[in-house]
Amino acid sequence: MSSQLTNHSLSKGNYFNIFHQNISLKEKHHELLSHLFPNLPHVLCLTEHHLKAFELQSINIDHYIMGAQFCRTNYAKGGVVIYAHNSLCLTAINLSKYCVEKDIEICAVKLEVQSMVFCIITVYRSPLGNFTRFLETLDAVLQSLYSPTLGIIICED
Repeated sequence: MSSQLTNHSLSKGNYFNIFHQNISLKEKHHELLSHLFPNLPHVLCLTEHHLKAFELQSINIDHYIMGAQFCRTNYAKGGVVIYAHNSLCLTAINLSKYCVEKDIEICAVKLEVQSMVFCIITVYRSPLGNFTRFLETLDAVLQSLYSPTLGIIICED
């Protein structure tokens, strides 16, 4: 399986593709790309990956690099991660101070594509989480990231 995603290919009228999925990577990371091939997205935003940090570090998804992540330490399941195609230049945004297990699990990256700068945020809230805390924290995150020149894309579950 090979992929030729480059900034050059985007300039020919192709769309920038972001894929979001709620998926347990523990059982399904091997088959993830096979379902997307041959039109691999530029960015993978995954919620409820169910992995601890050391387990997530051992996951290798061909042609992608891990840009940002959050893993639970006190409870099972949950977690969020963003992978970007290895042809893209990205910067991780540290949002760990905003994460509260079950209430809001969030990570983000900043990308520049065709002279546009934007932030991709992936967020998860458990149905058992505190909804008010979720809304207040998400608002605080968005206020901290806001810039008139920065586009923001949110992938959430």
